Amino acid sequence: MLTFQSHDEFLHFCGRIKQTLQQRPPRQIQIEKKSLKGSAVLIPLLYKDNEPYLLITRRTNKVATHKGEVSLPGGGIDPVDTTPLDTALRETHEEVGIKPEDITVLGEFDHFISIYGFHVYTFVGIIPYPYTLTISHDEIESYTEIPLSLFVEEKYDNVEYYTYEGISYAIYYYHYKGYTIWGLTARILTDFSRKVIKQII
Repeated sequence: MLTFQSHDEFLHFCGRIKQTLQQRPPRQIQIEKKSLKGSAVLIPLLYKDNEPYLLITRRTNKVATHKGEVSLPGGGIDPVDTTPLDTALRETHEEVGIKPEDITVLGEFDHFISIYGFHVYTFVGIIPYPYTLTISHDEIESYTEIPLSLFVEEKYDNVEYYTYEGISYAIYYYHYKGYTIWGLTARILTDFSRKVIKQII
């Protein structure tokens, strides 16, 4: 379903993602909480084995939050960041060494709330592949590439439900080559697949 015969076909697919993101306003946060800390992540798409993949990381146990969890590149908004997009690009560079100028930004996806107290902005971009990554070993233990189709086809192994701020959420657990993608990362990628990718395939 998500296979391409050439890199140009992949870029055409990414162009449709960009168009879809431009045509839909990002979902905003409905809960007013001044205590929420701003953060931003990148959904990094790449072309590998004739299909779209995602770069994900596993965090170390040295970081302040999300110890040992699988996540998208990103982090907290700093005073040096002009916009949340600047945060996502800066954190991606700091964590895995991809330069901001090497990322083709396709647009902004939805806003999310993390149970750790973050207001999370999400952005979508194309990253070059192959690319010589420079890993920040204080933050990142390891990384891998995962087929986007895993989330588009919703091949999760199990789902649990919990209530936060009076709202019920589904928690998906995806397993891929020793990595467990769950929590907010799984929610972001499942929502992105449903709301964007499934609209263009």
